Amino acid sequence: MKRRHKFKIFPAIMLSGLILLGLYLNATGSVNKAADIDDTSNIIFEIESGQSASEIGSALKEVGLIRSSYGFVHYLSQNDLAGDLKAGRFSLSPSMTGTEIIELLTNQATGDIVFTIIEGWTISDIDAALTNEGLITAGAFITCTETCDFSMYTFLPETSLEGYLFPDTFFLDADTFETYDFTTRLLDNFEAKTADIDTGDRTLEDVMIVASIIEKEVRTAEDRALVSDIIWRRLDADWTLGMCSTINYITGETEITYEDIQIDSPYNTRIYSGLPPTAIANPGLASIEAAAN
Repeated sequence: MKRRHKFKIFPAIMLSGLILLGLYLNATGSVNKAADIDDTSNIIFEIESGQSASEIGSALKEVGLIRSSYGFVHYLSQNDLAGDLKAGRFSLSPSMTGTEIIELLTNQATGDIVFTIIEGWTISDIDAALTNEGLITAGAFITCTETCDFSMYTFLPETSLEGYLFPDTFFLDADTFETYDFTTRLLDNFEAKTADIDTGDRTLEDVMIVASIIEKEVRTAEDRALVSDIIWRRLDADWTLGMCSTINYITGETEITYEDIQIDSPYNTRIYSGLPPTAIANPGLASIEAAAN
């Protein structure tokens, strides 16, 4: 009887072992996956000095940035990275894989200044905000966008960087800030965030100009789709777009006057048909998607 009892226990032990092995493999493999590939929102995550890898993993799991705190800690241990975790604030997203998050937490220097580029800001707006933070002298950012070499970014038009400086939150260090390096970060971010955008038979340049107009004209998803449809229909018919936002871009004002409507400029879409020469702002992803669709 005892021998039969032992044989009954053995399969149960094997089954338990297989279950535990499966859980282990699932947890360790989860570090190569995103917590939510469709959630591209940014979460400001802070690591305090002295926090252990286990505490950091638990905190990441709690806010929905990783799938498994165990997988996170195991990966750090296996790759001897636990001691490389940096204290500070990081801009992370649920759409990032665990390994991408670890790459940032162990390598990216964090700055003291939280700098946010708001959807719809222009190059001039960014320049003013950087100046206000004491990171540049007034006009330095504008000058760099016009004169620095960004030829490695093949998606850029020859006219301007306006429209391609993707709105996001950044951590900046006043002691190490370089205007050119910051601008390349913005362009890298644009390239990454728009990688899945399908422009169809339209050029990216045209889509970005339309997206910038949408960004300045409306705010809701329903209105974005409506304005996008109106713009493309008017373009196809070779009509004037009649958008106040394009005139505001050259006047720098938020209101429009009768005199403004008479301005002889290719940005005056009240009197000139077709698109303005460049984007009129740096649009967010929702406006870009609306323009592409």
